[in-house]
Amino acid sequence: MRPAIITFTSDFGHQDWFVGVVHGVLHGLCPEARVVDLAHGIPPGNLARAAFVLEAAAPDFPDGTVHLVVVDPGVGTARRALAVSARGQRFVGPDNGLLEWALAAADAEVRALTEERYLRRPVSRTFHGRDVFAPVAAQLACGLALDKVGPRVSDPVRLDAAPPRRVDEALVGRVVYVDRFGNALTNLTAERIAAEFPRVPDERLEVDVGTRTIHGLTRSYGDAPMGAIVAIMGSSGRLEIAQVGGDAADRLGLGEGDGVRVAAA
Repeated sequence: MRPAIITFTSDFGHQDWFVGVVHGVLHGLCPEARVVDLAHGIPPGNLARAAFVLEAAAPDFPDGTVHLVVVDPGVGTARRALAVSARGQRFVGPDNGLLEWALAAADAEVRALTEERYLRRPVSRTFHGRDVFAPVAAQLACGLALDKVGPRVSDPVRLDAAPPRRVDEALVGRVVYVDRFGNALTNLTAERIAAEFPRVPDERLEVDVGTRTIHGLTRSYGDAPMGAIVAIMGSSGRLEIAQVGGDAADRLGLGEGDGVRVAAA
């Protein structure tokens, strides 16, 4: 049997010892697991950003992976701690909408982390990533059954994220993430665009973003000249606005939440 994988996403950054300490807890409780750091540069408390990172990355991991996600502005309050089984994987984090991609699955089983024997004692008021979430994630990776961690939850907090919508003859979405290259990733997936515009070739689609209209989708960065603003299907299967050899978000003034419109020419 191959070793379990635990991914770790947080807003802890790398300036302090917090990420390293969580690694220590994970390895102490499940030494055979492989820990993969997805992202720790999430802006503090930015739930939507972390939820998107999880949604974009989780499909690339095998069944049985445990995803530990800690962006927890409500730490120390009455907010619940959750473990979720969905899509062949398991997810551990606070009950604040962070685990939306897992919760949206038809097969989602949601449990509250109430069994204290699986937590690190004592539980601090400010570092549940170390004392609550990491211990449970490690033990799930090492074979703990989900139903052992606590009772079922029927009303988890869901992320309030507006889905793409059809407006007249156009599909309207929004920018959900800007990566370090300045590419603006949207919530318009290849599947949704294909469903809304069947038999419309890529070159006949028009993308409106800010004050710019982009005529046609580009197949690769090499198909457009240096400096061109392009619309392209990125590796996550989502429409992206990019600049060949440059920063599209900076050039166009794009940020998370900005609208994007796709229509047939």
